[in-house]
Amino acid sequence: MLESIKKEGIVAVIRAKDHEEAKGYINACVNGGIRAVELTYSIPNVVDLINELRDDKNLILGVGSVLNREMAKDAILAGAKYVVSPGYSEEVNEVCKQLNTLYLPGCMTVSEIMNAQDKGNKMVKLFPGDVFGPKYVKAIKAPIPNVEIMPTGGVSIDNVDKWFEMGVSCVGVGSSLFNAGSLEDIENLAKEFVEKIQNVRSK
Repeated sequence: MLESIKKEGIVAVIRAKDHEEAKGYINACVNGGIRAVELTYSIPNVVDLINELRDDKNLILGVGSVLNREMAKDAILAGAKYVVSPGYSEEVNEVCKQLNTLYLPGCMTVSEIMNAQDKGNKMVKLFPGDVFGPKYVKAIKAPIPNVEIMPTGGVSIDNVDKWFEMGVSCVGVGSSLFNAGSLEDIENLAKEFVEKIQNVRSK
C-alpha cells in the first residue's frame, strides 16, 4: 500500500457535507487521474461510505482525521486500506498493526517523526505543511534520509513541484483542489496536479 501511494504521488483529502457531495469529488478526482482518496471523518457516516466504495478498483481508499482506536478499527473493517491522523496516536498505531494496515501519523517536529519511525511507520504526514514549507522537508531528510514524507496542508498547484524537489514521497491535497469551483474545475485541476508531479519526477 505504501508503494501504491508513493507511485500515485498525490492523495486527495476529501471533506464533504454528505455522501453525494463526497462522491462528486471522488469522481472528479478519478476522472482527473487521482486514484488515492482519503475520506475524512468529517464526512457524516463516513464508515458507511467507505463500505459502499470498498470494491471500487479505480480507488486507493483511505480514511483520514482518525483520532482513536474505534475510528481506526471501524474504518479498516469497512474497507479503508490506509489510515491517516492529524497527529500520532499510540492506539491507532496498535490497531493498524493488528489489522495489517498502513498508518500515516501526522508529525510536525523531528522528535515526532523519530517516534513515529521507532513505532514502525515508514511514512509520516507532515502537518500542517503550510506552517513549514518545502524547505523544511530538505532539513528533515538531512539527518533522517530514509523517512518518507507526505505534506498535507499548504500544498497547491503553484508549489507542488517545490515539495517534490525537496524530497517528499507524495503530497496530500485538500482545499487547494476542492475550492477550484465546479466538479469540472476540480477534475481539470486534478489533471494539472498529476501532470506537474509527473514532470517534476521525470527530471
